[in-house]
Amino acid sequence: MDKKIDIDWLHPKSLFEKSFVIGILFKGIDGLIELLLGFVFLFLSPEKLNNLVVFATHQELSSDPHDFLANLLINSSQHYTNGGRYFLVAYLWVHAAVKLIAVIGILRNKLWAYPFSLITLGIFTVYQLYEIIFVKVSFTMVLLTVFDVFIIWLIWREYGKIKNSTSYPGVKKID
Repeated sequence: MDKKIDIDWLHPKSLFEKSFVIGILFKGIDGLIELLLGFVFLFLSPEKLNNLVVFATHQELSSDPHDFLANLLINSSQHYTNGGRYFLVAYLWVHAAVKLIAVIGILRNKLWAYPFSLITLGIFTVYQLYEIIFVKVSFTMVLLTVFDVFIIWLIWREYGKIKNSTSYPGVKKID
């Protein structure tokens, strides 16, 4: 039978518990955004995306032709192909599904969600490290990876408390 735990999500006591709750909620929101972006990119052709980016960055580039973000968006949209689009959609949806399953499981106090979250987030973090080391160093990717490592540590810490303690405040093991 599935083990269930009872955590008082609305009243975290310590800084670590607050960080854990905020991090899990952030991952859930991130998963929803990725799911929605997958739909956007599924129906947005490379030409439409390029036109949208050119329109959105035109004013900024006319005042500062060397604007880093605007040029990055233009360059990225020019390399967006149909094959790349389907890979991006699949990647976003898989990433979103895994995050949402993990977050919903944790929020529903399912004990299996902790190791599931650790394994899946760990796999994504290894992929991100591969991208950083062997493909292209990206400041954004480095920040996301550091954040993911912090979330992994918080999940590991919380899972250890729940798994090894029957008297952890706010947690009741239910069989």
